[in-house]
Amino acid sequence: MANVNTHSVKANKNTGDALRVEPILSNAKSGLYGIWVLTLFWNAISWPILVAASGTLMGQFQQGDRVPLLALLFPVVGIVCLAVAVRRFIAWRRFGETPLFLNPYPGSIGGHVAGTICLPGFIPKGIRYDVSLVCMYTYETRDSDNKHRSAERMIWQHSQAAQLRRGLNRGRDSMNLLFRFDVPEGLPRSESKSGNYHHWRIHVHAEMDGVDLDRSFDVPVHPTSEHTTLGLKQNSRQKSNQYLEQLTSIMRVEVGPDLLHMVFPQGRRKPLGSVMMVTGLLLLALGFFMLKLGGQEQGMFVLTFAGLICLIVSAPVILFGLYVLCNVLDVKIAKDSITVKRTVFGVGLYRKKVAMSQLKQVVLEGGGRSRVNGLYTVTFRVLALGRNKEKLVLAEGLKGKPLAEEALHFIRANGNLVV
Repeated sequence: MANVNTHSVKANKNTGDALRVEPILSNAKSGLYGIWVLTLFWNAISWPILVAASGTLMGQFQQGDRVPLLALLFPVVGIVCLAVAVRRFIAWRRFGETPLFLNPYPGSIGGHVAGTICLPGFIPKGIRYDVSLVCMYTYETRDSDNKHRSAERMIWQHSQAAQLRRGLNRGRDSMNLLFRFDVPEGLPRSESKSGNYHHWRIHVHAEMDGVDLDRSFDVPVHPTSEHTTLGLKQNSRQKSNQYLEQLTSIMRVEVGPDLLHMVFPQGRRKPLGSVMMVTGLLLLALGFFMLKLGGQEQGMFVLTFAGLICLIVSAPVILFGLYVLCNVLDVKIAKDSITVKRTVFGVGLYRKKVAMSQLKQVVLEGGGRSRVNGLYTVTFRVLALGRNKEKLVLAEGLKGKPLAEEALHFIRANGNLVV
């Protein structure tokens, strides 16, 4: 293990950390440079070409040719890149480097992955700062053209709310985010980058006015079974209350002596529903545009056919987006039965009921996996399985296994379920 720690170790008695190392920096700075290089390069090429060819393109457009409209996509992409670059720059000015200090170093399998993330002292205090630890496996695949591509698979992940403490960073007041993960034995260690390798990543995120905090750090984690000296304690009751607060934010619940009533209201999956709706409307508009061009030009059967395909695909995409945005899940767990009803705009889509005597078990089921800014999240739902192969959804949209397990425990305890 002597070759693992390439950082110089420093004692720091002022902050209470028994062991500190040189900071691990996020990829924010390299990402900032990258987006600005792309933005300047793209706009330096697209805008001069558009200006030089504007006369020709305008003439073709006035003659009824709509193809020159596609040329506008290039400067539009440049504007989007510029907006992203400016936002990245504002975030960098606001949060700076956000150095991470691991304690112990390296992070420990069979022990703790813990540490401190230093933020500016003026950041808001009354908000939630989420820290996630994820173990990834990156591997190479080959596509149909026999080209190598990289893919990733999540091996293990856990999230928690960070604790805030005042501190000093380079002689300036800072607000430190402290975290501690208990990492089970048997997980793979960090490996050097190659075609196929395991690696660990810490991600911190907080929503606030203006630009959100969103940083990722690649960290070394090895099977050392070492524990942190930060003095943090994982309070199971606080963690449980934290997950219960998340549950109540996505559902309304009533608990009675013989009834557990849960309602998952509409609008709980706004991002996915909004994306599907916008995609469907764009396909619809593109379909009508292609049909119009195909009708104006003789022999343009390809445009007409493509327009019809866009129209056909747009309908289910719009309907699915509408369903995701507006469906309501109503669950009632009584003493003798479980009843589940799903509606859209008050119109019932289905109603299912199973007697308690026919209930086989209540389980978790993993669903879709999403990746946002380097953070992988698996969405779970709680299912009631009947002896006659009935499947009733008791809860859905549960992001992350800790929240899903808390939901399962809550439903079993308050619904008097023993399966």
